[in-house]
Amino acid sequence: MKSKKILLLLVLHLILLFQVKAQLLLNEIKVNPPGNDNPFEFIELKGTAGSTISNTYLLILEGDSGSAGNSDLVVRLNNITLGSNGLYFIGTSIGYPIAAPTLLRDTLIFGIPGGILENGSSTFTLVFSNTPIVYGIDYDTNNDGVLELPQGAVILDSFGWITAGVTTAILYTSAVLAQSNGTPDAAVRFYGNNDANSAAAWYCGDLIGTGASGTFDALEISFNFPTGGALSPGDHNLPNTLAVKEIDATKQLMVSPNPAQNKIKVLGINGNATYQVFDMTGKLRASGQVLLNQQTEIDVLDFTDGLYLLKVFNAQDMYCSKFEIHK
Repeated sequence: MKSKKILLLLVLHLILLFQVKAQLLLNEIKVNPPGNDNPFEFIELKGTAGSTISNTYLLILEGDSGSAGNSDLVVRLNNITLGSNGLYFIGTSIGYPIAAPTLLRDTLIFGIPGGILENGSSTFTLVFSNTPIVYGIDYDTNNDGVLELPQGAVILDSFGWITAGVTTAILYTSAVLAQSNGTPDAAVRFYGNNDANSAAAWYCGDLIGTGASGTFDALEISFNFPTGGALSPGDHNLPNTLAVKEIDATKQLMVSPNPAQNKIKVLGINGNATYQVFDMTGKLRASGQVLLNQQTEIDVLDFTDGLYLLKVFNAQDMYCSKFEIHK
């Protein structure tokens, strides 16, 4: 009888861990904003909409060999119910005006001078643990690369990177991100990729612009960097067809004719920009450049009848408009 109870408890524990794993992932992180770090650093998580997160910790681990395994940052996540988009933003409203349904953890430590996040070798993890994870603790006391987390703790998701040129750093994940040159300033999970502890789920790079910028430097990015990749704090990750709200085309973007047959003409862009056309399955059908004060024609001759999404973006603006093909 006792063995049956133990087995039942084990099964219930495994079910609980499976549910937690399914509910929360690292989603987007900005550790080294252009210019001043504060108040523009942030970490965004993604989970199952409407789910409640408990006994989970955001844990960032030092990677420099002399102090490897030290807990540089710990944020406890307990009794948190995610909104309809499943996004949870950890940062400060001083830097980003995050709006519902994204949940905001307005944490003033992200506004301290110089920033709170380590710019060098680090491992970013989400840990489920019934025993508290504690800030300042060394979770690898002998620096052998094996974490000494509390008994029963489970790493739900993780990734890390090593400072460019350093060979002695220690990471606590198999998901190691790298780029063409330098050390990443930020990383973004590919929209729709829910693989935990996977380097292939991420792209990364250096940032350009001002502190709030989400624009990556084309010369210092990961080799898998996608067209249209950018930070999107509080919104669905880029690139995808859901990341921006549709704006009235008569005010911002002029597309004609609509419905169209062979070509569409685009006007109303504030500066040079890139365009992308998606069908309603999310497949990219066309892309190119839109030039300021010049009419752009997009060939849609081979498109079948139906609705399509035109997305236009540059460093300052991003918006989209639907149009129809009817032949």
